[in-house]
Order: sequence, then C-alpha cells, then structure tokens
Amino acid sequence: MLLPSAMPKTAGEINPPRGAGGIFASPEGPIYLLSSNFGPAPYLRGMNYVLALFLPPLSILLLGRVFLSIVVFLIWVPAILFTGGLTHPMFVLLAWILIYQTHEDRRYKRDAR
Repeated sequence: MLLPSAMPKTAGEINPPRGAGGIFASPEGPIYLLSSNFGPAPYLRGMNYVLALFLPPLSILLLGRVFLSIVVFLIWVPAILFTGGLTHPMFVLLAWILIYQTHEDRRYKRDAR
C-alpha cells in the first residue's frame, strides 16, 4: 500500500494549467516565465550584433523585418561588389541601430505591463 506522501502526482501538479501570456496558475499566485516575457536570453541578444558584422541582411531578417531585409540584401550585394566593401560599415550600422531599437521596444513593452 502506498503512503499519501508517496502517491504519484496528478497531471495538474506536474503540468499546471497555463494562462495567457506565459503565466502558470498555481495556489501561491501567478508564476511568470522569464523566457516568454523577456525575449531571448541575454547571450543570444549579443550574438545578433556579431552576426550584423558579417551578414547585415540576415541579422535584420532575424529581427522579423522581412521586407527591409530583402531590400537591404538587394542593395548590399551590388554595393559590396562595386565598392569593394567600402559601403559595408553603413549596412552594419543600420543593422545595429535596428537591433538596438528592437530591444528598446521590447523593454518598453515589458515595463508598460
């Protein structure tokens, strides 16, 4: 016979019901998930800046700006070929500004809650 403390957990105790916005319902109150509320982990945010050094259009695409990344790619490739890479810092700077702006927008939305 199993003792009450040795009883297996129910499905609700193992996987608590999930509410909207990454909130788990629990008897103690809501438990917020850091990954869903605060974006990617900090070490992944910095990697996008490094990627922007080598492939600015791909970095912009990973931010979710598809149309802008296509336009930048169509301008970036001929600019690299015709100028020999002299225009590359301009695209890197554009990507870094967009990355910073995206992180500031996420921070503002998080603090507004």
